[in-house]
This record gives sequence, C-alpha cells and structure tokens, in this order.
Amino acid sequence: MTRDDWLAGQTRTFTALPGKRVDKWTGVEMALREDVAGTGPQFADPDVPCLQLYWLQARLDDGSALEIGTYQDDDGFGLHGHASGGSSDDGHWDGIYRWRSLPELPIGQVEHVSVFHERHFLAEVHFRIGARPLALIAGELEETHEGGLIFQRLDESVLAFTDLVAVDRVPWNTARQVHPAAF
Repeated sequence: MTRDDWLAGQTRTFTALPGKRVDKWTGVEMALREDVAGTGPQFADPDVPCLQLYWLQARLDDGSALEIGTYQDDDGFGLHGHASGGSSDDGHWDGIYRWRSLPELPIGQVEHVSVFHERHFLAEVHFRIGARPLALIAGELEETHEGGLIFQRLDESVLAFTDLVAVDRVPWNTARQVHPAAF
C-alpha cells in the first residue's frame, strides 16, 4: 500500500462519520507539565485551550467505537483512526498519563467532518457534533526549562480543541499550512 493509499483510507475513516452519533468520549490524557512545585503532574492550565491526549475513543450509538491516535512517518506524526472494541483502558495509566472520561468534548450527531492534510500527513480533523465544534490536531505541548509551553505541530499527541478560534491563536512552533483533503 502506498502512502497516498493509506492517507486516503484514513481520510475515509473520518469522512464516513457524518450521520453517526457520538455518545461518549474517553481517552488517555497526557500532562502538560511533569511536576509543578513538587505537587505532581499538571493536566490543566487556564492559558491552554485544548486537551493533550495520548489517544481518545469516540463511542458511537451503534455500539461501535473509533479510536484516534497518531502515527509516525519519517519526519513527523499525523492522526490515525481505526475501529475499536470499545473497551476502556482505565487501569494501566499513571504518572503523566491518566485515563478518563472526556465530558468537555461534544456529543451528539456528527453533522460535518473536514479533514486537513499538511505535507504527507493527516494533520487535522474538524468536526461539528451536535452543533458544537471539535478540532483534533496532531501535535504536542512541549515544556520549556522555564515552565512555559511550546505548541508543536505534527507531533505525537492528539490536541483536542473545542474552540476553533483558539486553534488559530495559539503560538504554533511552525505555521499551519493545512489544505482540505483531496481524496
């Protein structure tokens, strides 16, 4: 299978979702900072308008589930989606990772999906679910020595934004050069 064939298949995985209903989101959240003043990992920051996830799972009303994570290519990461058994993985995570329900993400009928490629990656997927937006982006927040955060693009986590304006406002390490999928 060629890279283009695989990317087309991944695009179809996401664009097949309109008309389906998301009943619940769960996933493995990754801490923004490893240790804050000796109190342990920090998973939230008022200046960070997204969740940083190792992977997440959409449970659909037909009993199926879609697991979303990232894949690595030679020079970066992109989003990857595949059918999942729908079971939880809540007993295997600790430290800078935690499994949890994600009630802040929209549930309801998937009204629209837009898939965006950047170079040879599936870089972003934007949803409208129950009239609410959700953008999933292959990226990661990198902690600086000074405690700041750098928004990395095409990196190994899934960044989940429920505010599309925030996607444009965060200081990405490189300019977003996404284009709608042509498959």
